[in-house]
Amino acid sequence: MSTAPGGGTLPASGSHLGHDRGVEPRPRLVPLTGAVNFRDLGGYLSGDGRITRWGMLFRSDTLHQLTGSDVALIESLGVTTVIDLRTDHELERTGRGPLSDRSIEYHHLSVVREGAGEAMGAPAPVGDVLSERYLWYLDTGRQALVDALVVLARRENLPAVFHCAAGKDRTGVLAALVLDILGVEPGIIVADYVLTAERMPLILERYRTDPAFVERMASVPASRFSVEADTMAQFLTRLHSRFGGARRWATDAGVASEDLDRMADTLLQPGS
Repeated sequence: MSTAPGGGTLPASGSHLGHDRGVEPRPRLVPLTGAVNFRDLGGYLSGDGRITRWGMLFRSDTLHQLTGSDVALIESLGVTTVIDLRTDHELERTGRGPLSDRSIEYHHLSVVREGAGEAMGAPAPVGDVLSERYLWYLDTGRQALVDALVVLARRENLPAVFHCAAGKDRTGVLAALVLDILGVEPGIIVADYVLTAERMPLILERYRTDPAFVERMASVPASRFSVEADTMAQFLTRLHSRFGGARRWATDAGVASEDLDRMADTLLQPGS
């Protein structure tokens, strides 16, 4: 078990996912102080027997509070690209943080476009069902997600990290799309999503103490901060039943098949 910054633990082996056969044992959480949900997406078994490469693709919560030591650690990982999925308003409130002073490629690809205080594009789902919201992201954030997939498909942009505010919803959808494209089984994708549950107390603590997030805490329903396996499972089921899976969704949305093939060749390595 590895100790998480601010308390808590994160198991080092695949046993924490309940899919030992599909997860290569290795620490997953990157121990940062200013970002508490920065995780490696390596070690996941694809359907063709290959495994996602360690140290190539990371998912995270917001990066604006990184410390100097955090920056040094991220640089030691060789990260060359940051994809920021937050809204314009979120970016204006917090800024990019200390990585803006580094020679790291930055892509601001807002999944939710805002105008006059309201989301633009496809109407937001009625009620507060997170799995429906995730499907909504595929509509309202279509171009942002397409652009993110194209960036991640190019070897020169890796290693890369993508993030939103908590690293749960918009980040969770992009992670699910990438892993599904790579052929990782749904159960492992769900389990990767659920890892954020252990990080949520630290994320919520930051929300409550950071003035930039006070407004968000007051305006977002408490249920939005939940991390339930069924949420991602339902999203994946609908992704396949409605669109034919992430690869079909991506190609229909405009991502070239060659880009997705290149993504698989870059992010997957032969299994043992």
